[in-house]
This record gives sequence, C-alpha cells and structure tokens, in this order.
Amino acid sequence: MSTSALVRPTGPELSPLPPGVVLPSVEEHLVTVPAPATWRERAGRRAAESWQLRGLRWGVRSVRPPIVLVHGLGVAARMVAPTARRLAVGGLVLAPDLPGYGRSGKPRPVPRIGELGAALTSWLTTTTAAPAMLVGVSLGSQIVIDVALRNPAAVRALVLVSPIVEPERRSWRRQLWRWQQEQATQSLRLRAIQLDDYRRAGLGRVVRTFSSALAQRPEEKVGRLRMPVLICRGSRDPLVSASWVRQLRARCGGELVTVPGAVHAMSYENPVELSRVVQGFLDRIEGRPAAGEVAGVRA
Repeated sequence: MSTSALVRPTGPELSPLPPGVVLPSVEEHLVTVPAPATWRERAGRRAAESWQLRGLRWGVRSVRPPIVLVHGLGVAARMVAPTARRLAVGGLVLAPDLPGYGRSGKPRPVPRIGELGAALTSWLTTTTAAPAMLVGVSLGSQIVIDVALRNPAAVRALVLVSPIVEPERRSWRRQLWRWQQEQATQSLRLRAIQLDDYRRAGLGRVVRTFSSALAQRPEEKVGRLRMPVLICRGSRDPLVSASWVRQLRARCGGELVTVPGAVHAMSYENPVELSRVVQGFLDRIEGRPAAGEVAGVRA
C-alpha cells in the first residue's frame, strides 16, 4: 500500500491552481443518438427515433485519451464541471447531460439504466475518435459500467467515483435516511444547483431512474470488465461504505483510492483531489510520469 499526505478538501471556488496554469473555457455541444430499441418497444407509437444529448466540453484533443465524466442522479453536467475543467488542462474532457436531465431531451417513458447506457454508448462512438477514460459519479458509475460492457473497445479505462448502490442498502427507506445525511455534507451552492437540476428533470423521472438503479447489481458486472478500473470513495461519504468499495475492488481486480475528507459529491465539492486521483491513474496506465501526488490513500 502506498500513501500520501492528508490533503485538506477545498471547494470549487477556493481550489488553488499551480502558477501559470489557466483553466480551459467551456463549450456546449449537441449530439443526436438513436433511441434504444428496448425503449422504443416500451414507448410504442409515440417513440422517437432519436434522442438529443447536450453537454459541456473543455480543452482540445491531445495524445492523452479523452476523458468523459458522467453525472449522478437528478443532476447534470455542471455537477462535474469543477473537476472537468482541471482535467482539461491536459486534453479533451467531455460531460454529457444524460437523457432526461439537464438540457438534454426528456424521453418518455423514463429510460432505464441499461437504456441510458445504450444511449451513452452511441454518444461515445459518435463523439470520441479514440478510446476514452470514463469517469462515472454516483449513479453515473452504473452507467459507465454498462457502456464498458457494451463496447469495451471504446473504453480505455474506468473510474467509479462514489459508486452506488450496495446490496445491504437497496431499499428506498435506507437510501432516504442516508440521503439526509449526505445533504449535510453539501455546500449551499451545490444544494442550489441540485434543486434546479431536480426541477428541470421532474421528481417522477428521478424516482423512476433511481428505482431502475436499485435493481442493478454492479458487483456482478464489474468482474466482467477487461480494462483498468479505479474505484474512488470519499472518507466522509455516508452513501458509500468502505466495505462496499473493497468488495467492488476485489471483484474487478482494480485500484481503490480513499480521499481523506472528501464527500459523496466530490466531483463538485473536492475537484482538486478528484482531478489528481483521475489524472494520476491515467498517467499510471499510460506509462507516463505522474503529474502530481495523489490526494488519497491507495490500496
């Protein structure tokens, strides 16, 4: 086991940058993908042939694989923006709004996890010319696992950040109690963004999406992954236990990093620490010297 010094977490507005480093500006992008066949069957006559996925883009293509960040339940790409901007210093970073969320189209019936994965797989092959590193945050971790199993050739590596939902907590009662605990770890700015994103999506869509997530079994899927995998958990995350991420790590044979002081929504609240973890992992698998010390404990 290798360790690094404990790093005091910093919010997105307080995060320091190295001297001379300027964060890339953000651009919006729009991609049209085929609606998944299973969704069209469920939708019947009203089924659209395609879905529109909007999102954000930073940086430019480089020798580094592109990085795609996938947001969690109810929110959208701006939840991962603080981390994305820091990662974009080294190359192209993309963050789509999943179907039904943010500024993307609102398909009905509400897509299931596998249908979101199918849409993101089509989006990935359309958007990135080279295999990409996928970073799934919270519920987004379930979706990137689905993508990696559908089209492994398009995925260079996976990072599962705050992955949900562990077997002992797959009930609404247990999740609602822990969600209340998780809310206490959020900044006021994050809460405002979350409320706005939930309003855009609609509570019914959020509930149906999470019901689909509760039916998933990520611990059974990760063992079939054939690319490098990193699992990342914040030490202050009430939704994701240390035993759960250890179980996932054992199943997939990947790496595990615990970030001291980080919370569940670390893509927004702890962008310095998370971007170092992600970039450090990518440097290792690409055989490049690490750009900086990982702010965490690696098992």
